[in-house]
Amino acid sequence: MAQYFITGGRQRPARLRTRDEWNAYEAAVLIHLDTETGEARSVLEYTSPPNRRPAASPSFVFKAGAWDGDELLLCTQTEVVIVDPASRTVKRTVSHPWLNDVHHVERIDGRLHVVSTGLDAVVVFDENDQDIVEVLNAVDVDTWSRFDRGSDYRLVPTTKPHQAHPNYIYRHAGARWISRFEQRDTLRLDGSRASLRLADDPVHDGVPVGDDVWFTVVSGQVVVARPDRGEIRARYDLNAMEPGPARPLGWCRGIRVEPDRTLLCFSRLRPTKLKQNLAWLRKPLGKQPEPHPTRVCAYDLPAGRKLQTWTLEGVGISSIFSILPAHG
Repeated sequence: MAQYFITGGRQRPARLRTRDEWNAYEAAVLIHLDTETGEARSVLEYTSPPNRRPAASPSFVFKAGAWDGDELLLCTQTEVVIVDPASRTVKRTVSHPWLNDVHHVERIDGRLHVVSTGLDAVVVFDENDQDIVEVLNAVDVDTWSRFDRGSDYRLVPTTKPHQAHPNYIYRHAGARWISRFEQRDTLRLDGSRASLRLADDPVHDGVPVGDDVWFTVVSGQVVVARPDRGEIRARYDLNAMEPGPARPLGWCRGIRVEPDRTLLCFSRLRPTKLKQNLAWLRKPLGKQPEPHPTRVCAYDLPAGRKLQTWTLEGVGISSIFSILPAHG
């Protein structure tokens, strides 16, 4: 396979002050990448309408998407955006006042599951994508003891700090699970609410591949696990596969597992006021050199080798959140 869609956003110019993530991106972008020719181009840009975004300096970014039959499910901070990949146009959108800092969308058992990271929860729509029928907490505290049911959180720039900061929703061994940034784990949302600690640094993707689930760790690791059994099956350190002097790889976020290679996405490091989220950068290296650009890299993980790199900043994407095959 050589054709991929990359989801992410294009940052606003920093100007004289550091921008936080909730006002950093001027456009959500979808990039098409051909890894055989190396050609990359922007195929869709999107901004949310005024009634679904904060009033001042709103941020527009496509976070982690998924295929739903022949439609592409993308998500902005406050919406699910359903795209026709053939025409590369938006067919329709789904939104709700309880969507804030959305990080992932997936259709599970016929229902849209939307990770509303700002509410530390997953909201589940009915089969018609209209009403919310379930709210799954990412922490052991009732959602509505912390948030107001009647508020429109699409208009709220941020609810940080988050208690869990859930990132990915996925189905594994008959249950729904999420990855949690703050707890560095994955949590079962159905039944036992068992969890599996995955790393010492924050976790992002959780992508099922066969009986395993593949996770990215933002500091540059891949963890392969069977959460239902509480097993870590493999761990790969991408930093050890990088030639030259040691320096941070960037935010490792976005993974595509294939028989002969694994594609990983990296975003150029951005400043943040939440310094604890970047603590993993300071641990081994102290003062940091010039960061790597935003890019996609191919690896032979079992052999411990990086195979190829495609730099994407030239086509208008500053941060990457997911990589998907260009055909569902």
